[in-house]
Amino acid sequence: MLSVSLGHEIVSVLAVVSAFFSGLALGAWLLDCPVSKSTVPQIWYAALELIIGLWALALMFLLPNLNGFMSGLIGLAPSALRHWSISFLYPFFILLPATAAMGGTLPVMDRLFEKIDGDRNAVAGLYSTNTFGAVVGTLAVTFWLLPWLGMNRTSMILAAGNFIGATALLCLVRGQSRMTAPVNIPAGNAQNRASLYAVLFITGLAGIGFEVLIVRALSQILENTVFSFAAMLMVFLFGTAAGAAIYHRTGKGQYDRRRAISVMLLGTAAFCLASIYGLRYVEPLFGTLQQLFGDGVAGAVLAELAMALIFFLLPTLSMGATFSHLARCLRIGNGGVGRALCLNTLGGACAPLLFGVWLLPRIGVQYALLTIPAAYFLCFPRRRLAYAATGGILALAMVFLALDSDRYRLLSLEDGDTVISHHEGVMASVSVVKDARNGVHLKVNNHFQMGGTTSVFSDKRQAYLPLLLHPAPQLALFLGLGSGTTFAAAADFPELKADGVELIPEVIAAMGHFEKATGDLAANKNLQIINADARRYVTATEKKYDVIVADLFHPSRDGAGSLYTVEHFAAVRRLLTERGLFCQWLPLYQLDLETFKIIVRTFLHVFPAGQTFLAHYSIDQPIVGLVGGPKTLRFPENWHRRRLAGKYLRRLMAGFGYDSIYSLLGTFVAGADTLRRYVKDGPLNTDHFPAVLFRAPLFVYGNPKPARHRLLTLLNAFSSQDPETILAEVVTEEDHVARKRLSAYWTARDRYLELGTKIDRTRDATRLYDTASKPLLDLVRSSVDFSVAYFSVISIAYELYPHDREASYQLLRDLERANPMRPEAGMLRARLFIKRPA
Repeated sequence: MLSVSLGHEIVSVLAVVSAFFSGLALGAWLLDCPVSKSTVPQIWYAALELIIGLWALALMFLLPNLNGFMSGLIGLAPSALRHWSISFLYPFFILLPATAAMGGTLPVMDRLFEKIDGDRNAVAGLYSTNTFGAVVGTLAVTFWLLPWLGMNRTSMILAAGNFIGATALLCLVRGQSRMTAPVNIPAGNAQNRASLYAVLFITGLAGIGFEVLIVRALSQILENTVFSFAAMLMVFLFGTAAGAAIYHRTGKGQYDRRRAISVMLLGTAAFCLASIYGLRYVEPLFGTLQQLFGDGVAGAVLAELAMALIFFLLPTLSMGATFSHLARCLRIGNGGVGRALCLNTLGGACAPLLFGVWLLPRIGVQYALLTIPAAYFLCFPRRRLAYAATGGILALAMVFLALDSDRYRLLSLEDGDTVISHHEGVMASVSVVKDARNGVHLKVNNHFQMGGTTSVFSDKRQAYLPLLLHPAPQLALFLGLGSGTTFAAAADFPELKADGVELIPEVIAAMGHFEKATGDLAANKNLQIINADARRYVTATEKKYDVIVADLFHPSRDGAGSLYTVEHFAAVRRLLTERGLFCQWLPLYQLDLETFKIIVRTFLHVFPAGQTFLAHYSIDQPIVGLVGGPKTLRFPENWHRRRLAGKYLRRLMAGFGYDSIYSLLGTFVAGADTLRRYVKDGPLNTDHFPAVLFRAPLFVYGNPKPARHRLLTLLNAFSSQDPETILAEVVTEEDHVARKRLSAYWTARDRYLELGTKIDRTRDATRLYDTASKPLLDLVRSSVDFSVAYFSVISIAYELYPHDREASYQLLRDLERANPMRPEAGMLRARLFIKRPA
């Protein structure tokens, strides 16, 4: 809920975590003495639970009303200090009534159990039970409540849980007498409370730091959906709870408490080192688990859970037992448990900033992880020979791991790939990779291919189409830049200025490797790159744009779903000029048709005149564009000639397949009415009901059919489009003829894409000639404007020439007869067969 205003930058995400922990710590410290001295702890507990529940309900109304204000307060491109400060202070204060009350529940329950059964050592059991509850809460909210009920209803159910808990407790202890005032019992064998406070703080710091860094490392391999992060969080909490439970069952005897602390700290350091070592084999390990659990959603989630168990379970078992032991050591008659919780949680609050924001981008995930066991070494209260020897062995292991850095890059490469650059930044790990054919690609977190030199044709068409559909754009906005190729296409329009918003700063830094496709973006005064969250930018900016182009946001990626919501689309519409238009590109190869319907339904809710276009005619990686504005787009037959009056732009567009009004509008798929009939009634994707966030991962985890099947399904559903949907009223004879030509183009296009699923797409020119040449020639005859089929035949003839010259010659002659309006076949024939008679 907070990400809507604060953005999805990792600075914001980690600041919210720190703010939440800080509120817990403050509440635990302030309430420790009062609740520990209370003679009616049940009243305290009920009051705290009521505060939590009531504030949860209040946030349902407060947060939506504050989102716009906070987005503006942060600004479009804030400094790091401003961004972190606001992202921390806002959630800290807005959540404080609830988080402070949460911090007081453990010490008050510890006091209550002393009253119920006289148990002065219940803190480990209580901590364990409470944390097991957190596991169940994470599971229920992520996998059931939020997907089914949305944010507000889930908040109400959880608030009801607080109210029920408070009422049930009061009923259970009803009629019991007041407790006597507590006796101040010394803190066992703990001789130096200050040193225990330091150990609690450092172990909290190291524990959450370990979680932040391991999650970052595993994100290079796992799918990075909302379920991926929930699985890792559940295992972290489960291990902590189990460790506390084990300690509760076994740690009630009398023994040297300082020695126990040493053993636990050594064990935690050793387990952390084992997990760090295991990262060397994370990719084949995950592949084995995927094979073991099989395909499908259940198998994929189980594989991610198993990965989290492997890397988190042993360290967190030791962490849970360590905290329980330290809290027991500090417990005295008038407090101690709350202070222990405060210091441990305060350390956890500092961890995201220290490890995630400061340390990770400076030394990398491998060396940052090695500081975790080093932190545990610093906490040893004993310095005897056995402990020194054990610590020395672990230190040598750390040196060994530090020297072997290549295995911790966690970057999957194909044969022939070379890494040009690799940077582990605050937001993500960003790599630039050159393949065996000298193509350069941008990879983010080892998963997302964000463009490259081999996709220039497709990338630039994603900019050209919306820019050509507008009569005279002066200012454009691009949301999401990737390699920068789509954004760079704006430079081909001399009168156009463009702003580009990119979330990940390391992606911006990597754009220099793609100058072959983009040119020098930094030197172009008409192009401005802004490092910001796209959602927050469109909420905060006051600029008005003629064209806004949104990149291919992977719907299943955690956080991307908020860029397909009603609220986001409405914010985008607010930025459009009177004749402005918005184009949202959708990767049909990365989502199923049900998710597609949710996004289209949401888009039409904000842009009732929305239309659908194709970016290109690829059957393996189809891209669909949703285009909307204040009015329905309709064009006269002479639009293309008027729009491309300049010789340079006309020649450039011809090279990218936009050589006529028919090739431009030939990408049109469906109008608003057809889209509404197809998507029908159903849920919208909103901030309060984020349907895409939970629906899209099911496609990634499943075993979907190739994207061509979804593309053909859509084309079949939209096959009866009337050209009047996109063409203007008949004014001239050319307008009348244009309807027939455009309809013929669409028919040829759909048959061409269907043909692509049937022919043998081998690189063998002879076999391709046998299977594809005749159907392609038929398409050329059916539509003289469908140049895609025309140039496909030319390509076959050229590839066939070294193997069968007679067949190559005849194919070119047939192509000339099929479409005598185009000169290219005759020109190639003259070049290849100059001595042959015509």
